[in-house]
Amino acid sequence: MTGNRCGHDPKRPKLSPAKPIRKGKGGLPRILSLAAERAKAWYFHPKKCKLLQSHPHRKTRSERREACQIVIETILSHLDLASLCLGTPTLENGFIDIDMRTIVRDSGIGQRRCERAIALLKDAGFMRVKQPRAIDDQGDYVGLRAIRVVTTLFFEFLNLGPMLQRERARATEELQRRARKAQRKLTDFMRRVTKGLRSAFTVKPQLSHADQEKRMEETRRWNMACAKYMIAGLDPDECRRRTNAELGLPADYSPGQNA
Repeated sequence: MTGNRCGHDPKRPKLSPAKPIRKGKGGLPRILSLAAERAKAWYFHPKKCKLLQSHPHRKTRSERREACQIVIETILSHLDLASLCLGTPTLENGFIDIDMRTIVRDSGIGQRRCERAIALLKDAGFMRVKQPRAIDDQGDYVGLRAIRVVTTLFFEFLNLGPMLQRERARATEELQRRARKAQRKLTDFMRRVTKGLRSAFTVKPQLSHADQEKRMEETRRWNMACAKYMIAGLDPDECRRRTNAELGLPADYSPGQNA
């Protein structure tokens, strides 16, 4: 037992995600896997990257450093080198940003660990995250997928600045070639759809006071039931499964998921 509920073992850290970067023939550009490999040194020698230390006078917890390495390789797996955004440029739908669900799935760790690791990367200046909004057909503001960008500082910190310039030029040239072949503009790859949102978003009705109280009571009962298993030392996924089984709820239910 290591004393935590995420399965982290400081002596045997897991620094690669559930879905590692594709290498070799048919894989991703070498700079991405090389950056992930070099960044792993930050786990064993935190002082090599003081920007990732959550406190200037002490090391970041090994559990957080492990999650950070897993998330770094995951986001590099989805990085578009031409724009340094996480996602895929397409002619049909423009640039498709990846969502948090994809990051969680490919990393193999929990969403909260992913969010904390991304927050650490943002504070270090290695990532920028923007939450765009648009007006739907009903005239209401709705949130679109977050735009996540890896900064050049990240690669420069790994001494990969010159290599990044070459790879970005190569990636941009490839997009331009695809655009010319399709007789389209390069900007068509990078546009983000913000219109016609009726099919993608639904306006949720405001809950009545009675329904709000009912939901709060259900959440309180769920948290109390889950606390028993957390105290017993079970991991979060098992706690949720047992709690839902006890209360007769779907196995993947969690409070607030439909809020």
